Amino acid sequence: MAGIIPHHRAAIEMAELELERGQNADIRTHAENIIANQQHQIDQFTRWLDEWYGLTPEEAMEQAPREAQREMATMERETQEDMAKLEQVPAGAEFDVEFVRMMIPHHSAGIIEFLEPQSRAPHAELRVAAATGIINQEAEIADFRTWLGALDR
Repeated sequence: MAGIIPHHRAAIEMAELELERGQNADIRTHAENIIANQQHQIDQFTRWLDEWYGLTPEEAMEQAPREAQREMATMERETQEDMAKLEQVPAGAEFDVEFVRMMIPHHSAGIIEFLEPQSRAPHAELRVAAATGIINQEAEIADFRTWLGALDR
């Protein structure tokens, strides 16, 4: 949960930029859904960390294995680089395209993160939340790929 929370926060930041700069109604709706769904999971995971383990997300991250901490640090750097690139893209249709292109690998990484808790979490609620996260992100990736494919025609 500690690793997924910052990943979701990054997706929310990207989606907020889409709402500020994007123009395509369908992509903006996806951005709104990303914000709502991922904020819900952030709140849920934060609550569960406290209820189940008496930890904040930051404390949980400090207790995570070193390998997980290194992976999260790498992901944080990559996210900041992506955000810097995205902030340079002009508003409008070009922004929509770049947002979608960046969200596909971001969601793909999120799906990978969810695989372990889906299969190994001791709490059924977390397994269900992980499965829901995978389903939501797979659906968005499919929609984004379809949308990009239609642009190429």
